[in-house]
Amino acid sequence: MLTGQRRLNMAPSSPTKIGVIGSGLMGSALARAFASAGHEVAVWNRTPSKAKAVGGGTVAVENLLEALSGRELVVVSLSNYAAWSELFSSAGVASALAGTTLVQLTSGSPGDAREALEWAKSNGVDYLDAAILAYPSFVATDAATVFYAGPRPVFDRHLGTLQAIAKNSIYVDEKIGSAAALDCAILEAYYGGSLAFLHAAAMCEAEGLDPKTFFAHKNSFLGLISVTADAAQSMIERNDFSGGQCSLNTHVAALEHIVRLSKDARMSARFPKELLDNYKRAVSAGLGNKELPAVFRTLTQD
Repeated sequence: MLTGQRRLNMAPSSPTKIGVIGSGLMGSALARAFASAGHEVAVWNRTPSKAKAVGGGTVAVENLLEALSGRELVVVSLSNYAAWSELFSSAGVASALAGTTLVQLTSGSPGDAREALEWAKSNGVDYLDAAILAYPSFVATDAATVFYAGPRPVFDRHLGTLQAIAKNSIYVDEKIGSAAALDCAILEAYYGGSLAFLHAAAMCEAEGLDPKTFFAHKNSFLGLISVTADAAQSMIERNDFSGGQCSLNTHVAALEHIVRLSKDARMSARFPKELLDNYKRAVSAGLGNKELPAVFRTLTQD
């Protein structure tokens, strides 16, 4: 998914005192990247031995309040928001975070981000919600991207420090759920696209065609996706899905062929049937003579 790894070498003008809460694969990578950039990094984990194993110039602490107190930045990377909520509701945590900026890198939804912001506001803590688009091994390389949401002045104040984990640190919007929303949107496109090309390869194999023949033509479908995405952006902005290229009715007919092939080959037809159902729903809504991006209108409704 991400390529072109190149380790970033960034020396801070002055070190920042950072606490990293959570030392799983991602938390450990974040902590080591901050330390490698010259910052003072304390690492805490519910299992102390895991914090000690991070290394890379970090300091493992066993007491949570010690990891939080006196830090300019506290970066949280836990398994989920439920774990974060349980941990940060502990006695003394809010007081220990006084004067600190909390950066939430725990994966979650926009709703999770909004709840976390309410907690931060009620306890007088500056808060940035963030989403990292990278594997742990890509942290601190030019292949890593981190999206941030929250107050722009808070982001700007810490940008130099945050670039230790990703030079491509992108401010999305003040709306606290925007980073998580963008991350989920990109991942949905990735997972959906991946399932599509894997099913396509399986169809080829089921018909006795070597899948490598399909993959050799990957630029054909990638190019079509790119062209359609550009067209969709313009049509959505104008709320006008008319055009003379290819109607939804024609796309539905093509999808019906794909479903039939899957069934005839006695392989899973769940994915193309789901696609067909969504496209047919748009046709039923009277959009059959519109272009493919018209499906967008029916996807914004339950």
